[in-house]
Amino acid sequence: MKKNVMMRLASFLLVAVLISTSAISGTYAKYVTADSGSDMARVAKFGVTVDVAGTMFAEAYDSVGDGNDAVVTASSNITVQSDGSYANTNDLVAPGTKGDMAAITITGKPEVDVIVNYEATKVDLNGWADKDGYYCPLVITINGTDKYYLDSYTSELEAENVIKEAIKNYSKTYDANTNLAEKATENLTISWEWPFYTSDENDISDTYLGDSAAGMNDGKSAATIEIEVKCTVTQID
Repeated sequence: MKKNVMMRLASFLLVAVLISTSAISGTYAKYVTADSGSDMARVAKFGVTVDVAGTMFAEAYDSVGDGNDAVVTASSNITVQSDGSYANTNDLVAPGTKGDMAAITITGKPEVDVIVNYEATKVDLNGWADKDGYYCPLVITINGTDKYYLDSYTSELEAENVIKEAIKNYSKTYDANTNLAEKATENLTISWEWPFYTSDENDISDTYLGDSAAGMNDGKSAATIEIEVKCTVTQID
């Protein structure tokens, strides 16, 4: 009897050991797999600079082949020169004169696509009239080819708006990593001219403008023109 009890106890202990072994085996034996990843980024370069030189007019003009360029230099060729008597500006325009807005300079090599936009924040014509009304003999040229004869419009306001739209409508887009300094020939250019002679009738009107500047026409003062241009470089979405 005692032998049977011992056998049963031994069998019970064996079963307990097997169960414990199975439990431990199920806890520590398993499939394992793993992975990890890493990446790093930096902010894309922009680094664009814009320089708009606003000099279109001058106090003196050198005589050259087909007109007078707005070049302020000490020269024996000067044929138009301010007397320095006006309080608001001594830059001049006169029949036969012409000039350019100095180059708009854009530099940088952005790592994003960009668009270059232009805006005429101010185009102001004031006092352009002969004895019959509005008269402005100036010719504005955008990008060397698009000419706007300001006297072909009906008023100063209409002429101003035409020039504003012409400047606003000119823009350029560039792909990422474009060296903008190498695209200088595509930047906006603006030039102006007052033709020396177009007709005898216009000579009379030109003279009227000159006399007004000298205070000879019922207190009228000198006609003025002012152009201000803004250039913006923006990332394209």
